[in-house]
Amino acid sequence: MNKKILEATRQEISSCLKDNGIAKIVKKRQENIFQDYDEDTGQIDFYNKYTLKEANNDCLGLEFRLYRANMRRRENIKRRIEEMLETNNCYFLTLTFNDRFLSRDITTETRRRYISRFLKEQCKCYVANIDFGSEKHREHYHAVVVPKSVKIDFGKYRNKFDASNINCVKVWNNAKSKDTYTMYINKLTNHSLKDNGFYKRLIYSRHT
Repeated sequence: MNKKILEATRQEISSCLKDNGIAKIVKKRQENIFQDYDEDTGQIDFYNKYTLKEANNDCLGLEFRLYRANMRRRENIKRRIEEMLETNNCYFLTLTFNDRFLSRDITTETRRRYISRFLKEQCKCYVANIDFGSEKHREHYHAVVVPKSVKIDFGKYRNKFDASNINCVKVWNNAKSKDTYTMYINKLTNHSLKDNGFYKRLIYSRHT
């Protein structure tokens, strides 16, 4: 991730989002798309004159970096999900911690490590992120995964997960699935960012 983003404070990132900073970058880039026609080849190349330098001049440097990081992440997520779908053994997984575990004095980052450990133990490859319930704001996680075995074993984590809220659905390999789940994981990432003012990292396997 970009060093400037990592160095940004929670308040700075929150301010970018509350002021629709990324939307401002999208609009400015749309306004600065130009095309270059090569008379010899007949080829038309498109390029964008709104770069980090221009964004810095507009005091939108952090917004531009967040925009660019989101674009790179979107491409990486799409590639990973496409690779997982091609195995024909891909699942969409929802994990919710039970009330007793959530009531303990444990940080969100510690719970995140539990999720990461579980996925690493049970899955060959995965992409996951945090989400919060719309009504009760209940913390849970969604993931696209390829299990190591025929069945995912939740037994070791039965004292942490809410068994009634575990959902594991097969994802079929088609264009709709690729777009749907890539967009959904991106949505969760952006949602968690807006919700807490931090630039949350995705949980993902190192190799797919």
